[in-house]
Amino acid sequence: MKRKLVITAAILLVTCGLSACAGSGNAKKTGGSGDVNADTEKKVSKKVSKKDRVLSEAVGAEEKVKSAKVETKFFVKHTSGDHDNTVSYRTETEYTEKPVTLKSNAAIRFQEGARDNKYILYYDGKDLYNTTMIGLSQGRSYRQAIDSVQSNYRFIVQNPNIARDYLKVMSDNKVRFDLKEESGEYALVFRVPENPSERLKKELLEVLGRDDATAKRLYSTDLKNVSFTNATFNVHVDRKTYEPKSFGLEMTTVVASASGRKFTTLHSFDGKYYNVNKVESQKMPSRVDEVLK
Repeated sequence: MKRKLVITAAILLVTCGLSACAGSGNAKKTGGSGDVNADTEKKVSKKVSKKDRVLSEAVGAEEKVKSAKVETKFFVKHTSGDHDNTVSYRTETEYTEKPVTLKSNAAIRFQEGARDNKYILYYDGKDLYNTTMIGLSQGRSYRQAIDSVQSNYRFIVQNPNIARDYLKVMSDNKVRFDLKEESGEYALVFRVPENPSERLKKELLEVLGRDDATAKRLYSTDLKNVSFTNATFNVHVDRKTYEPKSFGLEMTTVVASASGRKFTTLHSFDGKYYNVNKVESQKMPSRVDEVLK
């Protein structure tokens, strides 16, 4: 009888031990599951801010623009000491991206106070077709491979939607911006810091250097020699579709040479979008007076 009691007690001890182990194991698993659920809840509860959402939608909508009519005004002024020179453009451009076709009524002024030089420019992704305007009449027309074309013309036909590039630079570099609501539109106003990161500076100068050959040469220097002042970019988008409606840029750069001489460049432009994704392919001129090399 005593032996039976000992055996029974041993069995009970083993059984209780197993139950305790099992209970401990279950508690551990439950705790682990609870941690996972807690982490998930934290991620879900971390909402995207309105500003970030609008920016993301605006960038996405810009990427979807495959054709449009864009009216723009560009102004670039270089100053060094007592000398300065300017170039300005006014363009009314209709373009498609697939296939690449473009027609632009352009007015270029190579010095402040001078007369506008007017042109009708066509581009098919390979060649530029240029017709000079004399008053209201068309002058001579010529065709030229785009790589051989003067930089001013090349800028106009290869950058019909340059606002997209600036918006991408701002977004990729997380440049701070203010968000406003105006007349059914969102206005995103970016302000470049006085001491931008090397990446931001490099990407901005690459885009800024497209609109003028002198600026491109100036910006080929070491990045540490270039500084920004009053650098802002804005884009207005539709509140419902986020399609771009208008844009503007105002940036001043200062380039210091090894001799200590400083070159100041003002870049200023604004523009408006019409008929987004509703423009048809542009037909190239069937007649040219001259083919240039």
